[in-house]
Amino acid sequence: MRLVPWHDPLPPGIALHRLDLDLAADDGDAWADLTSDEHARAQRFARRADRVRFAHTRAVVRRLIARHLACRPADVPLRTDVHGKPFVEARGDNTAPLFNISHAGDHALIALADPARVHCVGVDIEACARDVMTDTDALLAMAFTAREQREIRSDADLPRAFYRRWVGKEAVLKAAGVGVAEHLQSVGIHPSAHGALAVDCAVPAWAGIEAMALSAPPGYAAALAWHTKEELL
Repeated sequence: MRLVPWHDPLPPGIALHRLDLDLAADDGDAWADLTSDEHARAQRFARRADRVRFAHTRAVVRRLIARHLACRPADVPLRTDVHGKPFVEARGDNTAPLFNISHAGDHALIALADPARVHCVGVDIEACARDVMTDTDALLAMAFTAREQREIRSDADLPRAFYRRWVGKEAVLKAAGVGVAEHLQSVGIHPSAHGALAVDCAVPAWAGIEAMALSAPPGYAAALAWHTKEELL
């Protein structure tokens, strides 16, 4: 496991960490920082690689947040909402950062946000399969708005066009705190220059969420979404 420093520019109040995972390595150092419930959850994964990915990613999240709370990683009060999104339970003068996690293949991304500056944050990373477009019509109709479908079909590299929008869409919906599958048509992602992703939301409550493409390892695509507090704009 290797925690890679993030050097690319990010929005104010947000820090990003990339975790490079060795899924065949011993995962013993992660378990000490997990709760008994997390141990049980990890053991329910049928594949060892999934257990290692979960254990290491969750342990690093706990370590990062523990620095802010001045407590042991295992004592960070992590909870999960109805959509499966983890959060830190408020306790007294708890000033823990907002956070979001995504993992795919050998990599994970962990976004931390200052709650004094940011309403919400979401991140997504995906391993890009070149054969993702084998059933193009059904896939595009299910996941993308009419405008997105036109933009993807007009792109010479369909898989790249697909994943650039998909990771942006997932990041936005994760920032909004809703289920991804139920709201795919509620958000349109339109890439522009320099990694910016224009966000078109059909839900007024999500207005103000922004997104950007992230540098990702070869064969992966990634995006970040966030909502800066209005008084800081």
